[in-house]
Amino acid sequence: MSDTQISVSDTVDAPVERVFALLADPDRHPDLDGSGTVRASHTHLAITEVGDVFVMEMEHPDRGRYTVENHVVRYEPDQALAWAPAKPGAQPSGHVWSWELTATDDDHTLVTHTHDWSAVTHEPVLERVREVGEEPMRRSIGLLAEALG
Repeated sequence: MSDTQISVSDTVDAPVERVFALLADPDRHPDLDGSGTVRASHTHLAITEVGDVFVMEMEHPDRGRYTVENHVVRYEPDQALAWAPAKPGAQPSGHVWSWELTATDDDHTLVTHTHDWSAVTHEPVLERVREVGEEPMRRSIGLLAEALG
């Protein structure tokens, strides 16, 4: 962990192909969200490449309901997936959510979940991106493991 990034890792009992397929399905993201803010996908299509944009409905206790466009910035099948959130119609604000996967054997995958806000310069955005800490991200990996179970 640093001042501009949080990473958490754990091993899940599923082959890397199954883990990646679940993460690449935005419709399943509400099931995996340890922060409790992701409500629904508006896209209903699997992520297939860098440049894809998937839209999520969010809800925050202080900001209410809103939508976010997630711009896929990394897509490496069975290895890594990352996206940069943005307000609809705007450029991403500089933070990136990523998942990196490493097969430890045929039936287990080391999952590393990272939130990197090192490119954020706008102070109001900095305040918001720091709201999700290590524990909700660990819960996300636990929920991922449950969804794969």
